[in-house]
Amino acid sequence: MNERQDIDIKIGEAWKAHYDGQQQVAIERFEELLQEVPEHIDAHWGLGLSYRNAGDKARALEAFRRVKELIAAQLELEAGEPGRYFMLNRMATQQIDQIEAFLRQNSDTRSE
Repeated sequence: MNERQDIDIKIGEAWKAHYDGQQQVAIERFEELLQEVPEHIDAHWGLGLSYRNAGDKARALEAFRRVKELIAAQLELEAGEPGRYFMLNRMATQQIDQIEAFLRQNSDTRSE
């Protein structure tokens, strides 16, 4: 098995844990994968979703911000051709906006 296949298997296992509702397992698997491939956009995306579903909004926000950084670099390579990264960028922005709104609302509620 080559390195690419190994990474594909690991990301598949992490996503399966996420979809099965095993967020802590998914988080561990995504983080392990990111130790090997730190700029893997899909792993950061899955990590963000898993943290969000586990209730850790702050870490989810951090993960989605990292996704935005990595996507920005890819968008430069696309040179005006709106493709996969263009759409992922919009989706990441939506996630960030929703989580920030939740955190603001939660912060406002606590200070009352």
